[in-house]
Amino acid sequence: MNMKKYHTNVITAVCAVFLFLGLWGATPVLAAGPAVVNLLTAGNFSILTKTGITNTGSHTTSITGNIGSSPITAAAMDNVFCTEIAGTIYGVDAAYTGSGAASCFKGNPPSGNKTVVDNAVLDMEAAYTDAAGRAGPDGLNVGAGTLSAGTIFTPGLYKWTTDVSVTGTTTLSGGASDIWIFQISGNLNLSSAGSIATGVHIALTGGAVASNVFWQVGGATGATLGTYSTFNGTILSAKQIILQTGAVLNGKALAQTQATLDANTVASTLMSIITPTTSRSTQRPGSLTVVKTLINDNGGTKTVANFPLFIDGVSISSGSTNEFSNTATHIVTETPDVRYVGVFSGDCDASGRVSVSVNDNKICILTNNDIGTAAAVVPIPPLIDVIKVPNPLALPNGPGEVAYTYTLRNVGTVPIGSITMTGDTCGPITLVSGDNNVDGRLDVSEAWIYRCTTTLSETHTNTVVATGWVNGLSAIDTASATVIVGASSVPPLIHITKVPNPLTLTGGGGMVVYTKRVTNPGTVALSNVSVVDDRCTPVTYIYGDTNGDQKLDTTETWLYTCPSLLTQTTTNTAVATGNANGLTARDFAVATVVVAVAPSLPNTGMQPEGASAGITLFLGMALIVLVSLALVLRKRVR
Repeated sequence: MNMKKYHTNVITAVCAVFLFLGLWGATPVLAAGPAVVNLLTAGNFSILTKTGITNTGSHTTSITGNIGSSPITAAAMDNVFCTEIAGTIYGVDAAYTGSGAASCFKGNPPSGNKTVVDNAVLDMEAAYTDAAGRAGPDGLNVGAGTLSAGTIFTPGLYKWTTDVSVTGTTTLSGGASDIWIFQISGNLNLSSAGSIATGVHIALTGGAVASNVFWQVGGATGATLGTYSTFNGTILSAKQIILQTGAVLNGKALAQTQATLDANTVASTLMSIITPTTSRSTQRPGSLTVVKTLINDNGGTKTVANFPLFIDGVSISSGSTNEFSNTATHIVTETPDVRYVGVFSGDCDASGRVSVSVNDNKICILTNNDIGTAAAVVPIPPLIDVIKVPNPLALPNGPGEVAYTYTLRNVGTVPIGSITMTGDTCGPITLVSGDNNVDGRLDVSEAWIYRCTTTLSETHTNTVVATGWVNGLSAIDTASATVIVGASSVPPLIHITKVPNPLTLTGGGGMVVYTKRVTNPGTVALSNVSVVDDRCTPVTYIYGDTNGDQKLDTTETWLYTCPSLLTQTTTNTAVATGNANGLTARDFAVATVVVAVAPSLPNTGMQPEGASAGITLFLGMALIVLVSLALVLRKRVR
């Protein structure tokens, strides 16, 4: 044996063990906290209102970024002079005069400038609704509504049913990918002081960034930043936002009434806006896609058609997308069969409830598993995987043709038949190539390519559902992609593949390790990447961020693993999320592991108390370490 190679492999093995134990080196800091609030085109503005922007004092305010107001006349922003802004003022008409110099102003005409601010206001309202609707806060009424000096918030969702008063420096401690959302039913008020040095601060530490902090304020008087206070984050106010004398805002002021300034500093990323040629009169409806999957591993013979599906009592089809114009909670149900057990996953809770807001793209998965005598031969479940990529991803000049390419793969171990591809808004979806032996089955070695072309007149998220069958079990996968119409911002894409090992278990169950690979099939790097699984925790990052920038680049594959001890047939759903350009991309991966019931054996004596659990834990830990070792060695060989 080559001793140098031997020693290299030993060192690699030791590193793998330390990697698993969390004692060796640094891994990418993955996003903590809730999913980011998607500002869409509202993210192009530092200050955005509906009833104007008032600027008092000596016109010494400094604004970095764009500002705008709609539907009120642009004259309602006259108090902001071009000398005070490094950016552009957008209005719905040509009435802005400012100090007499209007070089920083864009209004109507051309009509596209009105469209820019109109659309941004719609997106601002949608972002407010999103932030206000998040459920499951990590903290409720912290400090009884008073945040005094020394208060620290880690990434998470925090809610108050009262006003919130910040009387001393409050710190948000976390990394550059972490998210904070603060839901305030009442007003938000920061105390005043005589100078910036002595003023109240919302401070960021540990690399936290203001663009990942969101303050949703629902009170009648909105948000008030006291004299010489310093604030970090995006304020989403149902009413006004007031910046008193000398207050500093590192972030965005998005108010559904007015904003008031007085010798302030407002700074956020300055973004160039391409004026679209078409307008959007309403917000995009929220969508809900319900997907049925079946497990017939105990003699069952039912198909999807045997389980009629409903949303709020209205009949729907599996794989179809249903749109809703208003924010509401919906209930997914089915016609049950006593020989099957149904379990929800995806965006639905355990009872089939799901909240859908405008601009949402929600997916619910309902798995039915048969009950009965186990089959003589344990069926191997199928695994299917679909990637969808639109071309182009953005239509900055307005409506146009978009071509979707779908790549369908078999990531399991058995050929899959009865393949269907169901798209919600593009059809027909045509098979172009891939079935090399022309047998109508998706073999493990094949990649089937489909295409579909359509014309989009407005920003749209399209969803496809791929389904296949083998051994009485179905496999499903979904893929969603957004195309932006009327703006140059490129939306992100993300993809996750999940493979369990093994796919079947005999003897009543055992340990399964799920390997998840997350890729970026788009054109922009992804931040705040996270992976969660509804039946397996923790999901552990192994490797993949080759340049260490904590962003999922288009050339990278990030690998995660998760071990789970299964005692019954289980279908679980993993969700990968990432952000870019103020937009969020998600992808789902669904996998089934079949567990055969163990036959009863004679009682041959009492096992020492706790021995079984101890052995199981030991074997599970050993398996995890071995899998981590194998992955690292495999990576090294490559």
